Amino acid sequence: MTDAQSALSAAIVSALNANAALTAIIGANAIHDRLLTKAAMPYVVLREITSSEWGADNDGGLEHQIALDAWSSRPGHREAETMAGLIRQSLDNAQLTLTGGVTLVSLLHVKTRTRREAKTDAHVAEMVFRAVTVGG
Repeated sequence: MTDAQSALSAAIVSALNANAALTAIIGANAIHDRLLTKAAMPYVVLREITSSEWGADNDGGLEHQIALDAWSSRPGHREAETMAGLIRQSLDNAQLTLTGGVTLVSLLHVKTRTRREAKTDAHVAEMVFRAVTVGG
């Protein structure tokens, strides 16, 4: 994981933990960086950050595709969709402060897909955000 990915991940988790409406649904310590099959739902997973360089002058600019999942065991999509809306509220166009000399240029919601997990009957809202950072 690059310094920019680490800084971005930490800032995202911090921003989500600061959303009182979201933490009221999922509780404390319910934002994870991996899928926990035994964890009590609902929870949020920072599933993946994929980064690539942008710009031709190697100025440290990176474009990141961030995948977040909101998991719910309640019947129907409502809770997962509510969590997705609160995540979008926390992150879309957010001005997050990153550490390690990394600056967030932009953070935008790209798409959300809600589905039922066939094996468990859980519902998940799969979200993708696009971030651009410089420095680090």
